[in-house]
Amino acid sequence: MRDYFSVTLIFQSISAVLIGWLLLHFARLYQRTYLFYWSISFFCLTIYLITVYISNQFTTYNLDPSSPLRLINLFMLSLAGYLQIAFLMTGTITMVRGATISKKAFIRILIVCMLIAASVTLFKNWTEASSASNLRYLVRVGLRYLIAGIACIGTAIYILRNDSNPLLGKKLVTIGFFVYGFEMAFLGWLTLENYLFGESAVLMILAPYHGLFELLLYPIIATSLIVWLLEVERMRRQQSFEKLQNLNQTDGLTGLPSQSALHKHLQTWQQVAQPEDRLTLTLLGIDQMQRFNDAEGIKKGDEIIITLAKRLEFLCIGGFRFFGRLYGDVFVIISSGFGDEQLKKAKKIRHSFSRALKIKNNTYYLETSAGSTEVKPDMDIEITLHQASQALQLAKQSGGKQHQLYQPGLRLSLNTDLIFENELRAAFKREQFEIYYQPIWSSENTIACFEALIRWNHPKKGLLTPNAFLTLVQELGLMIELDYWVCQQAIKQIRSWQFINPTSAKVSVNFSAETVQNGHLVQFIENCLTTEKVHAENLTLEVTENTAMHNIESGQSTLTELKKLGVQVAIDDFGTGYSSLNYLKAFPSDVIKFDRSFVSDRKNQQINIEILKSLVPLCHRLDKKVVIEGIENKAQFETMQTLGINAFQGYYLSYPITAREAQKLLIMSKRSKNFKKRAH
Repeated sequence: MRDYFSVTLIFQSISAVLIGWLLLHFARLYQRTYLFYWSISFFCLTIYLITVYISNQFTTYNLDPSSPLRLINLFMLSLAGYLQIAFLMTGTITMVRGATISKKAFIRILIVCMLIAASVTLFKNWTEASSASNLRYLVRVGLRYLIAGIACIGTAIYILRNDSNPLLGKKLVTIGFFVYGFEMAFLGWLTLENYLFGESAVLMILAPYHGLFELLLYPIIATSLIVWLLEVERMRRQQSFEKLQNLNQTDGLTGLPSQSALHKHLQTWQQVAQPEDRLTLTLLGIDQMQRFNDAEGIKKGDEIIITLAKRLEFLCIGGFRFFGRLYGDVFVIISSGFGDEQLKKAKKIRHSFSRALKIKNNTYYLETSAGSTEVKPDMDIEITLHQASQALQLAKQSGGKQHQLYQPGLRLSLNTDLIFENELRAAFKREQFEIYYQPIWSSENTIACFEALIRWNHPKKGLLTPNAFLTLVQELGLMIELDYWVCQQAIKQIRSWQFINPTSAKVSVNFSAETVQNGHLVQFIENCLTTEKVHAENLTLEVTENTAMHNIESGQSTLTELKKLGVQVAIDDFGTGYSSLNYLKAFPSDVIKFDRSFVSDRKNQQINIEILKSLVPLCHRLDKKVVIEGIENKAQFETMQTLGINAFQGYYLSYPITAREAQKLLIMSKRSKNFKKRAH
């Protein structure tokens, strides 16, 4: 019988350690805390079974029950047994609740189990009476059976009461816990009966088969846990996809409906509208917003936009069929019908929209212009938006602070644009462009690389950001020339930096759709790298989702050739464009840069975090590094650090800086790294 018992324990131990290893594998793969708890539970069970086997061997050698070896083994046996119960329950409750336990709670579990194990080990250990022997057996064996049985049954009841999902895996786990709990509780009761009423015949019959029963039950419970896990992960992926679809209809900065939502709303209306039905579409734009951004900074400008969005939401609830943010500082409202009444409502909104804004004890006076147009069921949506935009621009060109209705034949003054256009063309010849570099910090708090950001040193307006001139550059067909210039300057900068800090002398450059699809891009980059003697892996090419999707075949071909060359490829602003999960595997990218809206969108913060929890591990499994943009405060940074993100970028870490300032930062970073190496 003893040999049978020993063999059963060996097979139970092998089964438990394999199950623990399997759960640990899934825990690392899916980054789920409850899987770690389950794996710890089965590893503790393995230790418990091994110590039971050792204890059984001690009886062969008639070792004194009070010997240190037996006491240590008994303590380890009891500790592992109770830890197995504790972590099995903790993992299951963590999965159902969707929240992990704190470090303090974790330590408390260890301390409580250690105290129980110590008490069980020392309880009547030096008392030799037969009654004491039976009581020791009850405390050391029967008590664990009872606690384990009650715990498993209680956990099964907890799952049924708190998890309403009708998943097969959940049902199998619940049945397994019920069966295991009942068997353990029954054995515990028999042990108690054995102590109270003398030798239990039923216990003597069942005890030899207990190990065989557990040997069969362990794989069933483990398989059920894995089935439950896979079903939950499938549900989470589906929920994340649905949230991502909804997020695509929401403006990341303000939380208002976006341009995509506007198109969807108008398309839905056109499908059900009668020929005589009409809508009034009005665009609201802030006068001189660009001047405000240049004077106060883009961050302060975003605060203005967020505050105005809240005001628009307050003004429009109940009175308009649609309101949202179109782009930049332009908001949109739609009212049912078309006529004087609707135009008066739009004028009233414009007037209320122009009231002074108070932000952090500062008062800002920003006037608003508006442009309205009539929407018919058979009209093209893009034409409708263009008409409203023309009316808005006319209102601004006429001095601002007014409302304009689109009329056929409307013509805008282009004098200002022509002057700006001539200045922009001259900027190329007079070398007025300058590159600023914004550091991207790795999770180890070192510089991973720099992002090259174009600036225009305008002779009259000062330093202009890309928002002020890139649209015009694109309209004039100068985007490829500008992209090539930035790329060439960035590669030259890498060459000068690689002698200072070779590890961090890397630069990421943004490219437009026109440049990516240009047939000479790969050859141009290769020539620049060869001329400057710079390794290809030190250069990263950044493209947005929309850029890559603009011409899928051409874009994919170019990116593939660049990767063969050794250039890193990053997808910028991920989550703002097509947002297709298939896109992650369709394009040959090395880095995924999640858009700043995942950080700055306070209204959907929890949704964004859940999306990142799903997508970041997915990117890692696809062998892609993850960068998050838009880190603007400590709380955002600490939250993002918990998600396994590789690198971070934002004003909280560093603003865009000049090449000279970036060089100083590289020197400091290298000194810091060398200091850490010496310290280790």
